[in-house]
Amino acid sequence: MAKVSNAGINLIKEFEGCHLTAYQDEVGVWTIGYGITNSDRSITGTTIKRGIKISQATAEKWLEESLNQKYLPKVMKYDTRYNWNQNEIDALVSFTYNIGSIDQLTANGSRSKETIAAKMLEYVKAGGVTYNGLIRRRKAERELFLTPIVKKENEKVEKREGCFAPLKSPETCEDINDFLHKRGFGAGEHNLALIAAENCKKGPVKDALLILAKEGRLKKPDGLNRKGD
Repeated sequence: MAKVSNAGINLIKEFEGCHLTAYQDEVGVWTIGYGITNSDRSITGTTIKRGIKISQATAEKWLEESLNQKYLPKVMKYDTRYNWNQNEIDALVSFTYNIGSIDQLTANGSRSKETIAAKMLEYVKAGGVTYNGLIRRRKAERELFLTPIVKKENEKVEKREGCFAPLKSPETCEDINDFLHKRGFGAGEHNLALIAAENCKKGPVKDALLILAKEGRLKKPDGLNRKGD
């Protein structure tokens, strides 16, 4: 299940700032913590007004709950269209937390990711005035949005019971013979026949053989038994 990561939360914290005492923003809305208002009453369970104070821990708790409960769904409703990665999710949740939604940004899911990234930079005004803080925020969100997810080379690779250990970066193999030799096994007909027979009990190998058969590329060895033999 998707969730806003620490990278996304930290990005939002950087631009929202934290106020542990309630204050009125530039348009008179009572606000506390990292931009929490009375629209978040279902999360805070209280009314934000003059004199209200909270702890740092509460501010962070309310922010995380607000992001995941209110704003993440506004991004994920387009996931079937875009298949967002984690960086894209984090960037768009930050955008949504500031703007309200990504409906206009995505043109209701009709724009490409490239266009979305470009359009982000246009949302730098409030009340018709351009703000440097919004320019910086949009650039940071766009940069995160465009950052690819890189798989760590030392990421653990699962070894299934009864199977050969999988390749681990930077190990490479030219073919199955090379693979077996690097694990201390011979690659003669006997071993290959045993491996083929064992793995033909499972679906993937049978599926691969069927593909070859359909394409007329399945080799027919001598000595095959006829059905019923």
